[in-house]
Amino acid sequence: MKLIKPLFLGLILSLLSPGIRAQHTYLPLGTLSNQLLDRYEVLSGELNDSLFHTETKSFRRKSVTDYALGLLKHGMFTSSQDQFNIRYLLNDNPEWYSDSLSASKRKWGKQFFQQKSALFSLSEKDYAIVVNPVLDYQYSSDKTNNINANLDNRGLEVRGRVGKNIGFYTRMNAEVIRPYSWSWKLYEYDRYFQGANFVKWPEPGTITYFLSNAYVSANLNPYMDLQFGNTRNFIGDGYRSFILGDNQPEYLNMRLNTRFWKINYTNIWAELRDFAPWGNGGRNQQPRHYMAMHHFSINLSKKLNIGLFETILFQRDSGTAPKGFELNYLNPVVFYKSIENGLNSVDKALIGFHAKWLPIKKMQVYGQFVLAEFVFKELVAGNGSYVNKFAVQGGAKYYNAFGVSNLDLQGEVNVSRPFMYSSYATFQPFSNFRQSLGHPLGGNFREVIGIVRYQPKPKIFVMGKLIYMYQGLDSNGSNWGSNPRLSYNDISSGMTGNFIGQGVLTKTLFAELICSWMPKHNLWLDMRLGYRKASSVLATYSANTSFVTLGVRYTIGARFFDY
Repeated sequence: MKLIKPLFLGLILSLLSPGIRAQHTYLPLGTLSNQLLDRYEVLSGELNDSLFHTETKSFRRKSVTDYALGLLKHGMFTSSQDQFNIRYLLNDNPEWYSDSLSASKRKWGKQFFQQKSALFSLSEKDYAIVVNPVLDYQYSSDKTNNINANLDNRGLEVRGRVGKNIGFYTRMNAEVIRPYSWSWKLYEYDRYFQGANFVKWPEPGTITYFLSNAYVSANLNPYMDLQFGNTRNFIGDGYRSFILGDNQPEYLNMRLNTRFWKINYTNIWAELRDFAPWGNGGRNQQPRHYMAMHHFSINLSKKLNIGLFETILFQRDSGTAPKGFELNYLNPVVFYKSIENGLNSVDKALIGFHAKWLPIKKMQVYGQFVLAEFVFKELVAGNGSYVNKFAVQGGAKYYNAFGVSNLDLQGEVNVSRPFMYSSYATFQPFSNFRQSLGHPLGGNFREVIGIVRYQPKPKIFVMGKLIYMYQGLDSNGSNWGSNPRLSYNDISSGMTGNFIGQGVLTKTLFAELICSWMPKHNLWLDMRLGYRKASSVLATYSANTSFVTLGVRYTIGARFFDY
Protein backbone atom coordinates (compact mmCIF):
# COMPACT_ATOMS: atom_id res chain seq x y z
CA MET A 1 0.00 0.00 0.00
CA LYS A 2 2.85 2.40 0.75
CA LEU A 3 4.05 2.17 -2.84
CA ILE A 4 0.54 2.65 -4.24
CA LYS A 5 -0.35 5.86 -2.38
CA PRO A 6 1.88 8.13 -4.50
CA LEU A 7 0.15 6.79 -7.61
CA PHE A 8 -3.25 7.94 -6.44
CA LEU A 9 -1.83 11.35 -5.57
CA GLY A 10 -0.38 11.61 -9.05
CA LEU A 11 -3.63 10.58 -10.69
CA ILE A 12 -5.57 13.17 -8.70
CA LEU A 13 -3.10 15.88 -9.70
CA SER A 14 -3.36 14.86 -13.33
CA LEU A 15 -7.14 15.03 -13.28
CA LEU A 16 -7.05 18.51 -11.78
CA SER A 17 -4.44 19.89 -14.19
CA PRO A 18 -5.89 21.84 -17.14
CA GLY A 19 -4.53 21.85 -20.66
CA ILE A 20 -2.68 18.53 -20.43
CA ARG A 21 -1.81 16.69 -23.61
CA ALA A 22 -3.59 13.40 -24.29
CA GLN A 23 -2.23 10.44 -22.35
CA HIS A 24 -0.24 7.66 -23.93
CA THR A 25 1.12 4.17 -23.60
CA TYR A 26 4.72 3.10 -24.18
CA LEU A 27 6.48 0.87 -26.69
CA PRO A 28 7.14 -2.64 -25.32
CA LEU A 29 10.79 -3.50 -24.85
CA GLY A 30 12.56 -5.61 -27.46
CA THR A 31 10.48 -4.59 -30.47
CA LEU A 32 11.62 -3.43 -33.89
CA SER A 33 10.53 0.13 -33.10
CA ASN A 34 13.09 0.44 -30.28
CA GLN A 35 15.87 -0.59 -32.66
CA LEU A 36 14.71 1.83 -35.38
CA LEU A 37 14.61 4.82 -33.04
CA ASP A 38 18.25 4.21 -32.06
CA ARG A 39 19.18 3.87 -35.72
CA TYR A 40 17.56 7.04 -37.00
CA GLU A 41 18.80 9.18 -34.14
CA VAL A 42 22.39 8.28 -35.02
CA LEU A 43 21.85 8.66 -38.78
CA SER A 44 20.24 12.07 -38.27
CA GLY A 45 23.52 13.21 -36.68
CA GLU A 46 21.81 14.82 -33.70
CA LEU A 47 20.58 13.63 -30.32
CA ASN A 48 16.89 14.15 -29.74
CA ASP A 49 16.00 16.63 -26.99
CA SER A 50 12.27 17.14 -26.76
CA LEU A 51 10.60 13.79 -27.47
CA PHE A 52 12.77 11.17 -25.75
CA HIS A 53 16.28 10.14 -24.76
CA THR A 54 17.04 6.83 -26.44
CA GLU A 55 19.07 5.39 -23.53
CA THR A 56 15.90 5.48 -21.41
CA LYS A 57 13.68 2.88 -23.04
CA SER A 58 10.34 4.46 -22.20
CA PHE A 59 9.25 5.64 -25.63
CA ARG A 60 5.78 7.16 -25.64
CA ARG A 61 3.79 6.12 -28.69
CA LYS A 62 2.68 9.69 -29.33
CA SER A 63 6.31 10.85 -29.28
CA VAL A 64 7.32 8.02 -31.63
CA THR A 65 4.59 9.06 -34.06
CA ASP A 66 5.71 12.69 -33.96
CA TYR A 67 9.32 11.65 -34.51
CA ALA A 68 8.44 9.44 -37.49
CA LEU A 69 6.43 12.25 -39.06
CA GLY A 70 9.46 14.48 -38.64
CA LEU A 71 11.62 11.90 -40.44
CA LEU A 72 9.18 11.85 -43.36
CA LYS A 73 9.12 15.63 -43.53
CA HIS A 74 12.91 15.85 -43.37
CA GLY A 75 13.22 13.58 -46.42
CA MET A 76 16.70 12.43 -45.46
CA PHE A 77 16.03 8.68 -45.66
CA THR A 78 15.07 7.68 -49.17
CA SER A 79 15.90 3.97 -49.54
CA SER A 80 12.92 1.64 -49.87
CA GLN A 81 13.93 -0.05 -46.61
CA ASP A 82 14.05 3.22 -44.67
CA GLN A 83 10.75 4.39 -46.13
CA PHE A 84 9.22 1.08 -45.07
CA ASN A 85 10.69 1.40 -41.57
CA ILE A 86 9.36 4.92 -41.06
CA ARG A 87 5.94 3.81 -42.26
CA TYR A 88 6.20 0.91 -39.82
CA LEU A 89 6.68 3.36 -36.93
CA LEU A 90 3.57 5.24 -38.02
CA ASN A 91 1.44 2.17 -38.73
CA ASP A 92 2.34 0.68 -35.35
CA ASN A 93 0.54 3.50 -33.53
CA PRO A 94 -2.97 3.67 -35.03
CA GLU A 95 -4.37 5.51 -32.00
CA TRP A 96 -2.16 8.48 -32.94
CA TYR A 97 -1.91 8.29 -36.72
CA SER A 98 -3.90 6.88 -39.59
CA ASP A 99 -4.11 7.47 -43.32
CA SER A 100 -4.84 5.48 -46.45
CA LEU A 101 -1.47 3.71 -46.27
CA SER A 102 -2.00 2.53 -42.69
CA ALA A 103 -5.56 1.35 -43.28
CA SER A 104 -6.24 -2.35 -43.70
CA LYS A 105 -7.42 -3.58 -47.09
CA ARG A 106 -9.84 -6.10 -45.58
CA LYS A 107 -12.01 -4.31 -43.06
CA TRP A 108 -14.66 -6.08 -41.04
CA GLY A 109 -17.43 -3.99 -39.54
CA LYS A 110 -16.55 -0.63 -38.01
CA GLN A 111 -13.88 -1.67 -35.52
CA PHE A 112 -12.26 -4.91 -36.71
CA PHE A 113 -9.25 -4.85 -39.07
CA GLN A 114 -9.57 -1.12 -39.68
CA GLN A 115 -5.79 -0.64 -39.37
CA LYS A 116 -2.89 -2.87 -40.44
CA SER A 117 -1.59 -3.07 -36.86
CA ALA A 118 -4.86 -3.69 -35.01
CA LEU A 119 -7.30 -6.56 -34.83
CA PHE A 120 -9.73 -4.25 -33.04
CA SER A 121 -9.40 -0.48 -32.83
CA LEU A 122 -11.64 2.30 -31.63
CA SER A 123 -10.63 5.95 -31.53
CA GLU A 124 -12.83 8.78 -30.36
CA LYS A 125 -12.19 12.24 -28.95
CA ASP A 126 -12.19 11.15 -25.30
CA TYR A 127 -11.06 7.54 -25.52
CA ALA A 128 -9.25 5.00 -27.68
CA ILE A 129 -8.55 1.28 -27.53
CA VAL A 130 -6.42 -1.18 -29.53
CA VAL A 131 -6.65 -4.97 -29.13
CA ASN A 132 -4.35 -7.59 -30.65
CA PRO A 133 -3.64 -11.28 -30.09
CA VAL A 134 -0.11 -12.27 -29.08
CA LEU A 135 1.65 -15.37 -30.42
CA ASP A 136 5.20 -16.70 -30.21
CA TYR A 137 5.84 -20.29 -31.27
CA GLN A 138 9.30 -21.76 -31.79
CA TYR A 139 10.42 -25.31 -32.56
CA SER A 140 14.09 -26.25 -32.41
CA SER A 141 16.36 -29.15 -33.30
CA ASP A 142 18.15 -28.72 -29.96
CA LYS A 143 17.10 -31.41 -27.49
CA THR A 144 16.82 -31.66 -23.73
CA ASN A 145 16.37 -35.18 -22.37
CA ASN A 146 15.76 -36.34 -25.98
CA ILE A 147 12.89 -33.87 -26.39
CA ASN A 148 13.09 -31.07 -28.97
CA ALA A 149 13.11 -27.59 -27.47
CA ASN A 150 10.01 -25.53 -28.22
CA LEU A 151 8.17 -22.48 -27.01
CA ASP A 152 4.42 -21.85 -27.09
CA ASN A 153 3.38 -18.38 -25.96
CA ARG A 154 -0.18 -17.15 -26.42
CA GLY A 155 -1.89 -14.09 -25.07
CA LEU A 156 -3.76 -10.86 -25.60
CA GLU A 157 -2.62 -7.23 -25.73
CA VAL A 158 -4.98 -4.35 -24.89
CA ARG A 159 -3.98 -0.71 -24.73
CA GLY A 160 -5.76 2.63 -24.84
CA ARG A 161 -6.64 5.86 -23.12
CA VAL A 162 -9.60 7.24 -21.19
CA GLY A 163 -10.08 10.99 -21.30
CA LYS A 164 -7.08 13.26 -21.74
CA ASN A 165 -5.08 12.12 -18.74
CA ILE A 166 -5.25 8.35 -18.23
CA GLY A 167 -3.70 5.59 -20.34
CA PHE A 168 -3.68 1.84 -19.78
CA TYR A 169 -1.93 -1.23 -21.12
CA THR A 170 -2.05 -4.96 -20.46
CA ARG A 171 -0.48 -7.97 -22.12
CA MET A 172 -1.38 -11.34 -20.64
CA ASN A 173 0.61 -14.38 -21.77
CA ALA A 174 0.51 -18.07 -20.94
CA GLU A 175 3.75 -19.77 -21.91
CA VAL A 176 4.66 -23.44 -22.14
CA ILE A 177 8.31 -24.13 -22.92
CA ARG A 178 10.70 -27.01 -23.33
CA PRO A 179 13.91 -25.01 -22.90
CA TYR A 180 17.10 -25.17 -24.88
CA SER A 181 19.59 -27.60 -23.33
CA TRP A 182 21.74 -24.90 -21.71
CA SER A 183 18.69 -23.06 -20.35
CA TRP A 184 17.41 -26.29 -18.82
CA LYS A 185 20.80 -27.01 -17.28
CA LEU A 186 20.77 -23.56 -15.67
CA TYR A 187 17.26 -24.20 -14.38
CA GLU A 188 18.28 -27.52 -12.87
CA TYR A 189 21.33 -25.94 -11.22
CA ASP A 190 19.87 -22.69 -9.91
CA ARG A 191 16.08 -23.18 -10.10
CA TYR A 192 15.16 -20.26 -12.29
CA PHE A 193 14.38 -19.81 -15.96
CA GLN A 194 15.29 -16.58 -17.73
CA GLY A 195 12.26 -14.29 -18.03
CA ALA A 196 9.90 -16.47 -15.95
CA ASN A 197 8.42 -15.95 -12.51
CA PHE A 198 6.54 -18.69 -10.63
CA VAL A 199 6.73 -21.87 -12.72
CA LYS A 200 4.94 -25.21 -12.84
CA TRP A 201 6.02 -28.57 -14.31
CA PRO A 202 3.19 -30.17 -16.34
CA GLU A 203 5.56 -32.92 -17.52
CA PRO A 204 9.29 -33.76 -17.29
CA GLY A 205 11.44 -31.29 -19.18
CA THR A 206 8.58 -28.79 -19.61
CA ILE A 207 7.75 -25.70 -17.57
CA THR A 208 4.80 -23.34 -17.77
CA TYR A 209 4.05 -19.93 -16.31
CA PHE A 210 1.95 -16.79 -16.76
CA LEU A 211 3.33 -13.36 -17.56
CA SER A 212 1.48 -10.08 -17.19
CA ASN A 213 2.79 -6.73 -18.39
CA ALA A 214 0.16 -4.26 -17.22
CA TYR A 215 0.12 -0.64 -16.11
CA VAL A 216 -1.84 2.57 -15.88
CA SER A 217 -0.24 5.89 -16.83
CA ALA A 218 -1.05 9.54 -16.29
CA ASN A 219 0.19 12.90 -17.52
CA LEU A 220 0.86 15.18 -14.55
CA ASN A 221 1.67 18.15 -16.78
CA PRO A 222 3.22 18.65 -20.24
CA TYR A 223 6.64 17.63 -18.90
CA MET A 224 5.95 14.79 -16.46
CA ASP A 225 4.29 11.40 -16.84
CA LEU A 226 3.66 8.67 -14.29
CA GLN A 227 3.45 4.93 -14.86
CA PHE A 228 2.40 2.29 -12.32
CA GLY A 229 2.09 -1.46 -12.81
CA ASN A 230 3.95 -4.66 -13.57
CA THR A 231 6.59 -3.82 -16.18
CA ARG A 232 10.31 -4.08 -16.94
CA ASN A 233 12.75 -1.25 -17.59
CA PHE A 234 15.96 -0.78 -19.55
CA ILE A 235 18.50 2.01 -19.21
CA GLY A 236 21.49 2.08 -21.52
CA ASP A 237 22.61 2.27 -25.14
CA GLY A 238 24.12 -1.19 -25.42
CA TYR A 239 22.94 -4.70 -26.11
CA ARG A 240 23.41 -5.37 -22.38
CA SER A 241 23.14 -2.98 -19.43
CA PHE A 242 24.84 -2.92 -16.04
CA ILE A 243 22.54 -0.12 -14.84
CA LEU A 244 19.15 -1.75 -15.41
CA GLY A 245 18.40 -4.52 -17.90
CA ASP A 246 15.32 -6.40 -19.07
CA ASN A 247 16.38 -10.04 -18.64
CA GLN A 248 13.96 -10.78 -15.80
CA PRO A 249 10.15 -11.04 -15.56
CA GLU A 250 7.99 -7.98 -14.92
CA TYR A 251 7.97 -6.47 -11.44
CA LEU A 252 5.70 -4.02 -9.66
CA ASN A 253 7.07 -0.52 -10.06
CA MET A 254 6.16 3.12 -10.30
CA ARG A 255 8.10 5.26 -12.77
CA LEU A 256 8.05 9.04 -12.82
CA ASN A 257 9.60 10.52 -15.94
CA THR A 258 10.37 14.22 -16.36
CA ARG A 259 11.46 15.79 -19.67
CA PHE A 260 12.35 19.45 -20.14
CA TRP A 261 14.98 21.40 -22.05
CA LYS A 262 17.82 18.93 -22.74
CA ILE A 263 17.16 16.85 -19.61
CA ASN A 264 15.43 13.55 -18.97
CA TYR A 265 15.02 12.57 -15.32
CA THR A 266 13.59 9.21 -14.27
CA ASN A 267 12.57 7.86 -10.87
CA ILE A 268 11.75 4.18 -10.38
CA TRP A 269 10.40 2.66 -7.17
CA ALA A 270 9.94 -1.10 -7.31
CA GLU A 271 8.97 -4.21 -5.37
CA LEU A 272 11.10 -7.26 -6.21
CA ARG A 273 10.45 -10.90 -5.34
CA ASP A 274 12.07 -14.27 -4.88
CA PHE A 275 10.67 -17.79 -4.95
CA ALA A 276 8.86 -18.90 -1.81
CA PRO A 277 10.71 -21.32 0.49
CA TRP A 278 9.84 -24.98 0.11
CA GLY A 279 7.24 -26.48 2.42
CA ASN A 280 3.73 -25.74 3.68
CA GLY A 281 2.22 -27.26 0.56
CA GLY A 282 3.77 -24.56 -1.61
CA ARG A 283 1.85 -21.80 0.22
CA ASN A 284 4.78 -19.99 1.80
CA GLN A 285 4.96 -16.26 1.17
CA GLN A 286 7.35 -15.02 -1.49
CA PRO A 287 10.19 -12.97 0.06
CA ARG A 288 10.12 -9.34 -1.08
CA HIS A 289 12.67 -6.57 -1.22
CA TYR A 290 12.60 -3.12 -2.76
CA MET A 291 14.45 -0.80 -5.09
CA ALA A 292 14.61 2.97 -5.43
CA MET A 293 16.43 4.48 -8.38
CA HIS A 294 16.93 7.84 -10.01
CA HIS A 295 18.56 8.45 -13.35
CA PHE A 296 19.58 11.83 -14.77
CA SER A 297 20.36 12.27 -18.46
CA ILE A 298 21.40 15.47 -20.24
CA ASN A 299 22.39 16.26 -23.82
CA LEU A 300 25.43 18.51 -23.36
CA SER A 301 25.46 19.14 -27.09
CA LYS A 302 23.77 17.82 -30.18
CA LYS A 303 26.27 14.96 -30.23
CA LEU A 304 27.12 14.23 -26.57
CA ASN A 305 24.92 12.80 -23.82
CA ILE A 306 25.90 11.86 -20.29
CA GLY A 307 23.86 10.27 -17.54
CA LEU A 308 24.18 9.67 -13.81
CA PHE A 309 22.26 7.17 -11.73
CA GLU A 310 21.91 5.86 -8.19
CA THR A 311 20.13 2.71 -7.02
CA ILE A 312 19.30 1.55 -3.50
CA LEU A 313 18.18 -2.00 -2.65
CA PHE A 314 16.64 -2.61 0.75
CA GLN A 315 14.32 -4.70 2.89
CA ARG A 316 12.49 -3.81 6.10
CA ASP A 317 11.03 -7.19 7.08
CA SER A 318 10.37 -7.98 10.72
CA GLY A 319 11.10 -11.65 10.19
CA THR A 320 7.47 -12.71 10.00
CA ALA A 321 5.89 -10.33 7.48
CA PRO A 322 7.09 -7.64 5.06
CA LYS A 323 6.97 -4.12 6.48
CA GLY A 324 6.93 -2.57 3.04
CA PHE A 325 8.64 0.34 1.36
CA GLU A 326 11.01 2.72 3.16
CA LEU A 327 9.21 6.07 2.85
CA ASN A 328 12.46 8.04 3.00
CA TYR A 329 13.34 6.75 -0.47
CA LEU A 330 10.22 8.26 -2.00
CA ASN A 331 12.02 11.59 -2.18
CA PRO A 332 12.50 11.97 -5.96
CA VAL A 333 15.49 14.33 -5.98
CA VAL A 334 17.66 13.61 -2.93
CA PHE A 335 21.00 11.80 -2.99
CA TYR A 336 19.93 8.37 -1.70
CA LYS A 337 23.30 7.56 -0.15
CA SER A 338 22.89 10.41 2.31
CA ILE A 339 19.53 8.98 3.38
CA GLU A 340 20.99 5.49 3.62
CA ASN A 341 23.76 6.77 5.90
CA GLY A 342 21.30 8.78 7.97
CA LEU A 343 19.20 5.69 8.56
CA ASN A 344 22.29 3.76 9.68
CA SER A 345 21.03 1.06 7.34
CA VAL A 346 22.58 -1.97 5.67
CA ASP A 347 21.00 -1.12 2.32
CA LYS A 348 22.83 -1.90 -0.93
CA ALA A 349 23.86 1.10 -3.05
CA LEU A 350 24.93 1.26 -6.72
CA ILE A 351 26.08 4.43 -8.45
CA GLY A 352 27.55 5.18 -11.83
CA PHE A 353 27.38 7.03 -15.10
CA HIS A 354 27.00 6.43 -18.83
CA ALA A 355 27.76 8.41 -21.94
CA LYS A 356 27.20 8.35 -25.68
CA TRP A 357 28.78 10.41 -28.41
CA LEU A 358 28.28 10.84 -32.14
CA PRO A 359 31.92 11.40 -33.19
CA ILE A 360 31.40 11.15 -36.94
CA LYS A 361 28.52 10.68 -39.32
CA LYS A 362 26.65 7.36 -38.94
CA MET A 363 28.53 6.32 -35.78
CA GLN A 364 27.83 6.25 -32.06
CA VAL A 365 30.18 5.25 -29.23
CA TYR A 366 28.80 4.54 -25.77
CA GLY A 367 29.78 3.26 -22.37
CA GLN A 368 28.80 2.64 -18.75
CA PHE A 369 30.59 2.55 -15.43
CA VAL A 370 28.80 1.10 -12.42
CA LEU A 371 30.28 1.10 -8.93
CA ALA A 372 29.07 -1.00 -6.01
CA GLU A 373 31.98 -0.45 -3.62
CA PHE A 374 35.33 1.26 -3.93
CA VAL A 375 38.32 1.71 -1.63
CA PHE A 376 41.01 3.83 -3.26
CA LYS A 377 43.96 2.56 -1.27
CA GLU A 378 43.04 -1.04 -2.13
CA LEU A 379 42.83 -0.17 -5.81
CA VAL A 380 46.20 1.56 -5.75
CA ALA A 381 47.69 -1.44 -3.94
CA GLY A 382 46.64 -3.63 -6.87
CA ASN A 383 46.12 -6.60 -4.58
CA GLY A 384 42.82 -7.83 -6.00
CA SER A 385 40.77 -6.79 -2.99
CA TYR A 386 37.19 -8.06 -3.04
CA VAL A 387 35.90 -4.63 -1.95
CA ASN A 388 36.56 -3.05 -5.35
CA LYS A 389 33.31 -4.02 -7.07
CA PHE A 390 32.68 -2.32 -10.38
CA ALA A 391 31.65 -3.01 -13.97
CA VAL A 392 32.57 -1.30 -17.24
CA GLN A 393 30.94 -1.32 -20.67
CA GLY A 394 32.24 0.11 -23.93
CA GLY A 395 30.71 -0.15 -27.39
CA ALA A 396 30.15 1.38 -30.80
CA LYS A 397 27.45 1.34 -33.48
CA TYR A 398 28.07 1.98 -37.16
CA TYR A 399 25.02 2.43 -39.40
CA ASN A 400 24.97 2.05 -43.19
CA ALA A 401 28.43 0.62 -42.70
CA PHE A 402 31.01 1.06 -45.48
CA GLY A 403 28.41 2.82 -47.61
CA VAL A 404 26.10 -0.20 -47.73
CA SER A 405 22.50 0.89 -47.16
CA ASN A 406 20.86 -0.71 -44.10
CA LEU A 407 23.96 -2.63 -43.05
CA ASP A 408 24.44 -1.89 -39.34
CA LEU A 409 27.30 -3.04 -37.11
CA GLN A 410 27.65 -3.07 -33.34
CA GLY A 411 30.52 -4.10 -31.10
CA GLU A 412 30.44 -4.22 -27.32
CA VAL A 413 32.72 -5.23 -24.45
CA ASN A 414 31.45 -5.86 -20.92
CA VAL A 415 33.70 -6.45 -17.90
CA SER A 416 32.47 -7.15 -14.37
CA ARG A 417 34.58 -7.66 -11.27
CA PRO A 418 33.87 -10.56 -8.88
CA PHE A 419 31.05 -9.86 -6.37
CA MET A 420 29.90 -6.93 -8.52
CA TYR A 421 26.25 -6.87 -7.41
CA SER A 422 26.74 -8.76 -4.14
CA SER A 423 25.56 -7.43 -0.81
CA TYR A 424 26.54 -8.61 2.62
CA ALA A 425 22.80 -9.28 3.13
CA THR A 426 21.32 -12.02 0.95
CA PHE A 427 17.78 -10.70 1.43
CA GLN A 428 18.27 -7.60 -0.77
CA PRO A 429 19.92 -8.79 -4.01
CA PHE A 430 19.93 -6.89 -7.30
CA SER A 431 17.56 -9.46 -8.77
CA ASN A 432 13.93 -10.36 -9.35
CA PHE A 433 12.89 -14.02 -9.10
CA ARG A 434 16.61 -14.89 -8.82
CA GLN A 435 17.42 -13.14 -12.11
CA SER A 436 19.85 -10.24 -12.30
CA LEU A 437 18.36 -6.79 -12.83
CA GLY A 438 21.58 -5.76 -14.56
CA HIS A 439 23.75 -7.89 -16.81
CA PRO A 440 22.39 -11.48 -17.02
CA LEU A 441 25.83 -12.96 -16.20
CA GLY A 442 26.02 -11.15 -12.85
CA GLY A 443 29.67 -10.69 -11.89
CA ASN A 444 33.14 -12.18 -12.43
CA PHE A 445 33.24 -12.18 -16.24
CA ARG A 446 34.42 -10.61 -19.46
CA GLU A 447 32.20 -10.55 -22.52
CA VAL A 448 32.70 -9.51 -26.14
CA ILE A 449 29.68 -9.05 -28.43
CA GLY A 450 29.58 -8.51 -32.18
CA ILE A 451 26.30 -7.90 -34.03
CA VAL A 452 25.58 -7.43 -37.73
CA ARG A 453 22.12 -6.33 -38.86
CA TYR A 454 21.14 -6.16 -42.51
CA GLN A 455 17.85 -5.35 -44.20
CA PRO A 456 18.24 -6.37 -47.86
CA LYS A 457 14.55 -5.83 -48.63
CA PRO A 458 11.88 -3.82 -46.81
CA LYS A 459 10.29 -6.87 -45.15
CA ILE A 460 13.39 -9.01 -44.67
CA PHE A 461 15.66 -8.62 -41.64
CA VAL A 462 18.89 -10.53 -41.01
CA MET A 463 20.91 -10.48 -37.80
CA GLY A 464 24.19 -12.25 -37.08
CA LYS A 465 25.44 -12.36 -33.51
CA LEU A 466 28.68 -13.62 -32.00
CA ILE A 467 29.23 -13.56 -28.21
CA TYR A 468 32.25 -14.74 -26.27
CA MET A 469 31.90 -15.10 -22.48
CA TYR A 470 34.80 -15.67 -20.06
CA GLN A 471 33.36 -16.46 -16.62
CA GLY A 472 34.31 -17.70 -13.20
CA LEU A 473 31.40 -19.80 -11.91
CA ASP A 474 30.52 -21.47 -8.61
CA SER A 475 30.09 -25.13 -7.70
CA ASN A 476 29.05 -27.17 -4.66
CA GLY A 477 27.96 -24.16 -2.62
CA SER A 478 31.06 -22.07 -3.34
CA ASN A 479 30.99 -18.31 -3.90
CA TRP A 480 33.60 -16.93 -6.31
CA GLY A 481 31.69 -13.75 -7.16
CA SER A 482 29.39 -14.55 -10.08
CA ASN A 483 26.09 -14.89 -8.20
CA PRO A 484 24.67 -11.54 -6.97
CA ARG A 485 22.39 -13.31 -4.48
CA LEU A 486 25.27 -14.63 -2.35
CA SER A 487 26.75 -12.62 0.52
CA TYR A 488 30.27 -11.25 0.09
CA ASN A 489 30.80 -12.10 3.77
CA ASP A 490 30.82 -15.76 2.75
CA ILE A 491 33.31 -15.91 -0.10
CA SER A 492 35.43 -18.82 -1.30
CA SER A 493 38.34 -16.57 -2.23
CA GLY A 494 40.39 -14.43 0.10
CA MET A 495 40.07 -10.78 1.02
CA THR A 496 42.74 -10.12 -1.61
CA GLY A 497 43.97 -11.90 -4.70
CA ASN A 498 40.59 -11.84 -6.46
CA PHE A 499 40.56 -11.76 -10.25
CA ILE A 500 38.10 -12.15 -13.13
CA GLY A 501 37.72 -15.81 -14.00
CA GLN A 502 38.43 -17.16 -10.51
CA GLY A 503 36.47 -20.21 -9.47
CA VAL A 504 35.26 -22.59 -12.14
CA LEU A 505 36.66 -21.01 -15.30
CA THR A 506 34.18 -21.40 -18.15
CA LYS A 507 34.55 -20.07 -21.69
CA THR A 508 31.46 -19.90 -23.86
CA LEU A 509 31.09 -19.09 -27.54
CA PHE A 510 27.57 -18.32 -28.76
CA ALA A 511 26.86 -17.72 -32.46
CA GLU A 512 23.46 -17.16 -34.02
CA LEU A 513 22.12 -16.17 -37.44
CA ILE A 514 18.49 -15.02 -37.50
CA CYS A 515 16.52 -14.43 -40.70
CA SER A 516 13.09 -12.84 -40.30
CA TRP A 517 10.38 -12.07 -42.82
CA MET A 518 7.42 -9.81 -41.99
CA PRO A 519 4.70 -10.60 -44.58
CA LYS A 520 2.10 -8.60 -42.63
CA HIS A 521 2.50 -5.87 -40.05
CA ASN A 522 3.99 -7.42 -36.86
CA LEU A 523 3.60 -10.96 -38.21
CA TRP A 524 7.07 -12.53 -38.25
CA LEU A 525 8.40 -15.77 -39.66
CA ASP A 526 11.80 -16.55 -38.11
CA MET A 527 14.58 -19.02 -38.84
CA ARG A 528 17.56 -19.34 -36.53
CA LEU A 529 20.84 -21.15 -37.04
CA GLY A 530 22.84 -21.35 -33.85
CA TYR A 531 25.92 -22.77 -32.21
CA ARG A 532 26.90 -22.75 -28.56
CA LYS A 533 30.09 -24.24 -27.14
CA ALA A 534 30.99 -24.03 -23.45
CA SER A 535 34.38 -25.28 -22.26
CA SER A 536 34.87 -25.49 -18.49
CA VAL A 537 37.32 -26.93 -16.00
CA LEU A 538 34.23 -28.61 -14.53
CA ALA A 539 32.58 -31.07 -16.93
CA THR A 540 29.10 -30.14 -15.67
CA TYR A 541 29.34 -26.74 -17.36
CA SER A 542 30.81 -28.01 -20.63
CA ALA A 543 28.49 -28.44 -23.61
CA ASN A 544 28.53 -28.35 -27.39
CA THR A 545 25.26 -27.58 -29.16
CA SER A 546 24.19 -26.61 -32.66
CA PHE A 547 20.57 -25.97 -33.54
CA VAL A 548 18.04 -24.89 -36.13
CA THR A 549 14.93 -23.12 -34.87
CA LEU A 550 11.82 -22.17 -36.82
CA GLY A 551 9.26 -19.79 -35.40
CA VAL A 552 6.26 -17.58 -35.96
CA ARG A 553 5.30 -14.64 -33.81
CA TYR A 554 2.75 -11.87 -33.81
CA THR A 555 2.70 -8.59 -31.86
CA ILE A 556 5.74 -9.52 -29.78
CA GLY A 557 9.48 -8.95 -29.98
CA ALA A 558 12.03 -11.69 -30.61
CA ARG A 559 13.06 -13.83 -27.64
CA PHE A 560 16.78 -14.50 -27.15
CA PHE A 561 18.61 -17.13 -25.09
CA ASP A 562 22.15 -15.88 -25.67
CA TYR A 563 23.82 -16.52 -22.34
